[in-house]
Amino acid sequence: MKRDAPDLHPGPVLDPVFSGAGSSAHSWASLGLAAAFALGTLALVQLIYSALYWVHPDLAGAVLSGRLVLTLQESFDDYTVFFPPAERVWFTFAAAISEWTGMRLDLAAVLLTNTAVLISAGLGYHIRRVTAGASLRFFAGSLLILALMPIAYMSNFGLREHIVLLGLWPYLVLRISDPEGTIVGWRLRFAIGLWMGSALLLKYLYSVVVVLVELADAAIQRRPFALLRIENLVSGAIVAAYLFIWLVLDPSQREAIEVVVTAINANLVDLQTSVVRAVYSLALAVALVLVARLANVPVRVTAIGLAIVLGAVIVAWIQSRWYVQHRLPITAAYIVWLWMMRDHLKPLWFAGLALLISVPVINAFRSAAYYQASASEIDAAMKTSGFSVEGKRVGVLNMNPSPVNQFLAANRAWRWNTSVNNSYVAAELVSFDRPENAGQAAPSVTLEEPGLKLVHDAMLRLWEDSPPDALILDNSRSWPLRFVKVRWREAFARDERFNAFMEQYEPVLDHKGELLDFTYFERKTRKR
Repeated sequence: MKRDAPDLHPGPVLDPVFSGAGSSAHSWASLGLAAAFALGTLALVQLIYSALYWVHPDLAGAVLSGRLVLTLQESFDDYTVFFPPAERVWFTFAAAISEWTGMRLDLAAVLLTNTAVLISAGLGYHIRRVTAGASLRFFAGSLLILALMPIAYMSNFGLREHIVLLGLWPYLVLRISDPEGTIVGWRLRFAIGLWMGSALLLKYLYSVVVVLVELADAAIQRRPFALLRIENLVSGAIVAAYLFIWLVLDPSQREAIEVVVTAINANLVDLQTSVVRAVYSLALAVALVLVARLANVPVRVTAIGLAIVLGAVIVAWIQSRWYVQHRLPITAAYIVWLWMMRDHLKPLWFAGLALLISVPVINAFRSAAYYQASASEIDAAMKTSGFSVEGKRVGVLNMNPSPVNQFLAANRAWRWNTSVNNSYVAAELVSFDRPENAGQAAPSVTLEEPGLKLVHDAMLRLWEDSPPDALILDNSRSWPLRFVKVRWREAFARDERFNAFMEQYEPVLDHKGELLDFTYFERKTRKR
């Protein structure tokens, strides 16, 4: 039988999907079962990435940068233009775990993320138990979603967006479960603020979600002072202090951001595309609002759900790229909204909405096959040819979505670049990237724009000062360019420094396979 709840101030209700007798959660047997389930789930994730799946290229690239920080120490800053402090700390810590344990670099990043998943699910469960009497089934359900859904979503596990979701989950559980703020004590709220604020440092733009949720909740409850809850003050102070120290006190970091924005200009979508994608992303929100009205879902639930979705869409719009990882939080927002509504929906409605929400996950999972196969191809090509990068410093020229980062992270190598890829080249070639030039090789670049020149110079200086053991020139990807192909020797043909550097290396493997086109070089002074 459905419980009735006041429209504006829904009190704690037992979760019909993940709840049971609250007293069972206190038993040692239940806690042992929870621990076993958690360890089993996290072990499954480690197994997936150790034997079945490749991590996302951006995660591999970030943790490779972290490893380079450990290697170069203070001199790392001499060769990089941009590596935000929070990302540097997080991914360098993942690299340190690899160094301490001997674990593969990519698996160390997965282990660190797994730890964050466990903390997030545990906090969310504790809040739900003390407010609504939820049993360990709530913990199990949220743990599975937080861990497995990002894997299915084109292997987005461990990306910054995923970490932010882990930070927001306990906060959202708190907001919907304790509307009056009278059940959960200040110590737990303080801990939630610390957790959320720390996670938001990896992608502080998602503070927009928190702001919109708080404004919606305060407006519905007509309690403006609710904005000053402890968790809001703590998380807001963390983000504000971080931005002040990073961007206000250090003008060079603001200049670095300008350089990075210039370098990714070719990746940005136009206004029309952003509008179309925003409308598409918000279409399901219209359906949920209509269903909520028909099912008499409390206005507060609808307002908060809509605020979460709108916030995620706004952040994707601000970034103007709409990558798959930028759409992951939008899908996650719909999942949270459906969870908030579930007690008021008929089973058929719930199943239908769940199916609609799962469509982006299914599409992303299907799309991942191509990228997973690409990473497997470079790994197989190198092993079949008898070449190993283990323990080597490997310089890379690549464009997204190149599998080189995944290959290097999984094979215990150093990527001897501070940047994840060389997309700055596309910023100069975008004007040549037209349908009439389809299939042509891109012309050589001059990189006269100061920002692009600065990024290129930093890479060359690292290579000149400390030459890598090997090079991989991946010519198989030119994205975000759509029509022309970038071939690296031709792209830098007018760069005398680059050509002089390349004279130190000889090609030992030229692979042209089904999905990849790359050349592997080793230094002429080195013997195989």
